[in-house]
Amino acid sequence: MALKFHWVTLVFIYLVVIAGSIVRMTGSGMGCPDWPKCFDQYIPPTTASNLPENYQDYYSSKRKDKIIKFASFLRTIGLKNKAEILENDKSLLNEQPFNVWNTWTEYINRLIGAIAGLFILGGLIISFFAKIQKAKKVFLCMLLLLLTFFQAWWGAMVVATNIVPWVLTVHMVIAALMIGLQLLIIQQWTAQKNKIPQAIRTIAFLGIFILIIQIIIGTQVRQHVDDWLSFNSRNSIDLTTFTDFISHRTVALVLIIYVLILTFMNYLKKVHSKTIYIIFTLLLFEAITGKILADFNLPLLLQPLHLLFSMLLFGLLTRLIVNTSKI
Repeated sequence: MALKFHWVTLVFIYLVVIAGSIVRMTGSGMGCPDWPKCFDQYIPPTTASNLPENYQDYYSSKRKDKIIKFASFLRTIGLKNKAEILENDKSLLNEQPFNVWNTWTEYINRLIGAIAGLFILGGLIISFFAKIQKAKKVFLCMLLLLLTFFQAWWGAMVVATNIVPWVLTVHMVIAALMIGLQLLIIQQWTAQKNKIPQAIRTIAFLGIFILIIQIIIGTQVRQHVDDWLSFNSRNSIDLTTFTDFISHRTVALVLIIYVLILTFMNYLKKVHSKTIYIIFTLLLFEAITGKILADFNLPLLLQPLHLLFSMLLFGLLTRLIVNTSKI
């Protein structure tokens, strides 16, 4: 029962990632100007008439206060330059006009996040009743809950900074860490591990590193493209003019070579791990969607799928490590 509960928790963490991607795809990231409420309400409005006339000025001033606090935090951890850039960028204070679709898209995203948070809290409660390796299970679940709180706070900073690229990138990396940690928790409730050669496990570690780099670069590409589309037509976009895209494409080729090597080793050493074969299949879908996105002006519906495939690849590589032991 506990194992199934933790698998459901993992599904909701992935749903949060998908919902967040849809928010980005629809440009709804600033649909709610505050956090955790939306327009200072638990259930957001449906028309601008439900808001005061000066609501844009009001939320702009609130954002300014949050930016000052966030900049102070950045200075505390040694990111003085980042703090100064945020404080001096007056464009971050521009408040978007109310759009009911954007508002409710972002609101639903937050609801899914809240449900995922409740499942993570439930996982911690369950861990206290564990009979085997209780201390380790409690520690991992507590760590995930703390990371979830930090992710929620960082999400508020994403809103406060009007989706500054590097802040959003950190947000995505934390999501990947949450997936990895949840898979580690699942492993603690799994009865046995599969056996694979140490060489394959070592290569799997390398794959996680490559994929994290790819996710980071991909997030940067997406944000720069969004900025470019604010002033240009989607039909005229040429991704090869973006330096980040060239890096993203290069790392993608490295990732393809890596998965081919992993798959051949899986076959030649007669391990025949189903996880590795699924990784190979997912990479094909990832490569196909990436190629279509690049060649056909970033079709909106494929953007969440592309991110989902990369996060599933990350999860499978993590699973390959935590759910196996060397022969």
